[in-house]
Amino acid sequence: MKNTYRKELKMPQFIYNGEVYEYKMIKKKKKTITIRITREGEVVVTSPIYADDRYIFNLVQDKAEWIVQKLKEIERIKNEVGSIEYKKGGQIDYLGTKLILFISEDNVDKLKIYKEDNKLYIKLPKAKASFFTEQMLRKEIIKWLTEEAKVVLKQRVKFFSQKYNLIPNRVVIKEQKTIWGSCSSKGNINLNWRLIMVPLDVLDYVVVHELCHLKHHNHSKKFWELVKEIMPDFEEKKNWLKENGGRLFSY
Repeated sequence: MKNTYRKELKMPQFIYNGEVYEYKMIKKKKKTITIRITREGEVVVTSPIYADDRYIFNLVQDKAEWIVQKLKEIERIKNEVGSIEYKKGGQIDYLGTKLILFISEDNVDKLKIYKEDNKLYIKLPKAKASFFTEQMLRKEIIKWLTEEAKVVLKQRVKFFSQKYNLIPNRVVIKEQKTIWGSCSSKGNINLNWRLIMVPLDVLDYVVVHELCHLKHHNHSKKFWELVKEIMPDFEEKKNWLKENGGRLFSY
C-alpha cells in the first residue's frame, strides 16, 4: 500500500480499499488523540500540540475501516433525511411510529397543528397559505414536536423518579445537537426534544439513564447495575438508539 503521508499537505489523507480520504488535524493542549466524524461527514483528528504528524497518520490509517464505516453511515442517514418531505403525504417520526401529514387551507387566524390517530393535521390560514414554505412548515412541526416532548418526558420523569426515589432538581427539554440527555452535578436533567420520536420504551431508557446519574455521576459498574435493576432489558433500548439515533439527530 502506498504511503500517502506528506508533511506539506494542508489536508492529510489516508487510503482504504483503494479510495483516498482526507482528514482535518487540530492540535491543542490535551493529552490524548481523538478521531471523530462530524454530522457533515468530515473526519477530524484532535491531538496534543507535541504529537508527531506521522504517528497521527499511522493511527488514522489503522482506524481506516472504522472511519469509512462511519462515513457510509452518515451518507445513508443524509439520504434518508433527504427523503423527508414537510408537505402533504410526508411522514414524521412520533413515539416509534410514523405520522402522515395532512395539510390544508382553512378559516383559521393562525397555523394550527393537531394529531388524530396516525395523522398529523396542519391547518393553514387561507389568506396566508401561499406564504408557507416547506422550511417554514418544518419549523412549525418541530415546534409542535417539542411541546409534545415536554408533556411526555415530564410525565415519564415523574413516574420513574417517584417510583425509585430518584428526584431531580430540575428537568429541561431542549435542543441538544449530539446527545439524548445529561445530568449535572446539581441534579439538573436536560433531555433532548427528539426523544418524542423514539418508541416509548426507548424514551423511558434515556429517562432512567439520566435519573440513575443522580446517584452515580459516572458510567461505573454500579451505575449500570442500577440501570439494569430498574430496566433489565436496557441493552435493547441502548442498541436501538445506536442504530436509529443518527437519522433522528438529522431532523
